[in-house]
Amino acid sequence: MIWNNWLIVIPARLSSTRLPQKPLADLAGKPLVIRVYERLKPLLDNGADLVVATDSQLVMDACQQHRVPSVMTDPGHQSGTDRCAEVARLRPRPFIMNVQGDEPFVHCGDLEALARLMTEQKAGMGTMMHRNNRKADHENPNCVKVVVNDAHQALYFSRSPLPYYRAPQTFQAFWQHLGVYAFSRDTLQKFCALPQHPLELAESLEQLRALGHNIPIVVSVADHPAIGIDTPEDLEAARARFSTFT
Repeated sequence: MIWNNWLIVIPARLSSTRLPQKPLADLAGKPLVIRVYERLKPLLDNGADLVVATDSQLVMDACQQHRVPSVMTDPGHQSGTDRCAEVARLRPRPFIMNVQGDEPFVHCGDLEALARLMTEQKAGMGTMMHRNNRKADHENPNCVKVVVNDAHQALYFSRSPLPYYRAPQTFQAFWQHLGVYAFSRDTLQKFCALPQHPLELAESLEQLRALGHNIPIVVSVADHPAIGIDTPEDLEAARARFSTFT
């Protein structure tokens, strides 16, 4: 079974400027981070190791209340990837997947496609993309774009329109990056030990550290868009959606 080789980490940082205490926000009667764990539980049932990684005792308490495994990690970590690397040193598996704690609608089938692509290509790092035909999203700097080659390896990620359509009327669609990351164990530790790259700092995109330091990234196609929760408005929309989500 493919998931026997995987550790899946749900990073859950308590502080958030746009949505304070986001992991604990109520979603249909349970904290958001618990809903994410429940969404991923089929992967646990199929052999994966699944755990929440946090910097907050409040999140730890919520996980304990709902019998969800959790690990307290260094509050000084700069990113969820650093949090994943710390957990990976404690819970060894050949591959690690980082699924954000604000993605209660992530599809396990899309995650399995990424895991299989990583295995088939013997890749050190991978992520996901979804086809988006909305021109407003193409121009939105909060919507990250990726371009790939024919082998589904990332060429570049950007907040700017990518690719740039010189003749605007020819626009059809673009690949929207989805913020799920997968690593081999060695590549994850290598990535976290690298200095930030100028491209990473320019775009404020962590994955450009890998490309800048010559770590290839394979990109699988997700059949479903990302529906993250970053603002109070996102939370209200998620509450309305949750009752009909399957």
